Amino acid sequence: MNKIKVLVVDDSAFMRKALREILESDPQIEVIDIARNGKEAVEKVAKLKPDVVTLDINMPVMDGKEALRIIMEENPVPVVVVSSLTTEEAPITMELLDMGAFDYVPKPSGTISLDIHKVADEIIAKVKEAYRSRFRILAKKPSRRFAKASFHPTKRGLAKFVVAIGISTGGPATLIDILQDCEVDDETAYLVVQHMPPQFTPSLAKRLSEYTPIEFFHASHGQSVLGGYGYLAPGGWHMKVTPQKKIKLFKDDSYIYYPSVDVLFDSVAEVYCPNAVGVLLTGIGRDGAQGLLKMKNRGCITIAESEETAVVYGMPAAAKEIGAAMEILPAYKIASAIKRHLRKIKERAV
Repeated sequence: MNKIKVLVVDDSAFMRKALREILESDPQIEVIDIARNGKEAVEKVAKLKPDVVTLDINMPVMDGKEALRIIMEENPVPVVVVSSLTTEEAPITMELLDMGAFDYVPKPSGTISLDIHKVADEIIAKVKEAYRSRFRILAKKPSRRFAKASFHPTKRGLAKFVVAIGISTGGPATLIDILQDCEVDDETAYLVVQHMPPQFTPSLAKRLSEYTPIEFFHASHGQSVLGGYGYLAPGGWHMKVTPQKKIKLFKDDSYIYYPSVDVLFDSVAEVYCPNAVGVLLTGIGRDGAQGLLKMKNRGCITIAESEETAVVYGMPAAAKEIGAAMEILPAYKIASAIKRHLRKIKERAV
């Protein structure tokens, strides 16, 4: 097969050399050139037509955000952000994902990470996944975000109904696209697990509150699950619902991902079914498929995103494979399906 042609963009000579070594350690990848800033990146993407770009954020002349904007408008290509991605930079990272970046890899120890080889496998894997998913990535137009007024519950009672959502690579933009069209009421809570590092989930919760009608909490241990609100699992912690309808955060190394979608779905199946809807969206791997099947077997409604819109058709494909999804839908039809099923669930529960 032809090698995956990669353009490496970083203002540090050390990082450019290290990223080249990491990528070319894989026989399927060739680094065709490097760029020292966003302006060079824009020019070289137009000239060289790489298959994938690795992009730093903080650079002189033109930063990564402006470079990504121009690249996605003029010469769209899959982009993996490789940056220090501190807590302060998390809001910028969310914007880059909205603008069309495929995924991100945090540098382990700052802008110039002498230990970048710690994440070598992750960098290689995400570059390969970006290349495999390139046609779906480039077919998906970058989102345009408009702030929405949040719904304010008139009653602060425990949620009687739940929408549980699991998502990974390609997640934040898809998540907001769906939730901004959902309806909020005093009796329904939204529980979300997004595979994401701890420094990013507070920013995502804030972004969900800003761009959807649902006021989201960055969930905390012991917090009651109230109708009319959303709860995002913190990065690095599993999140489940207890029989008392409270959030439980805990560690368990037997799961690959922190947080785990299966953990959330399993608990929702135990506590809320049949009064719940489970939704499994884009992402690498199989997390959430077994939990979605458990929800289905307990009488809940289950939905998986279709290959048509999934940036990475891994997690929803696993759900389809084991028969866990009652409906398989493109992302743009999922919000209306959630609303339709919630109405039926509430009518049945009366």
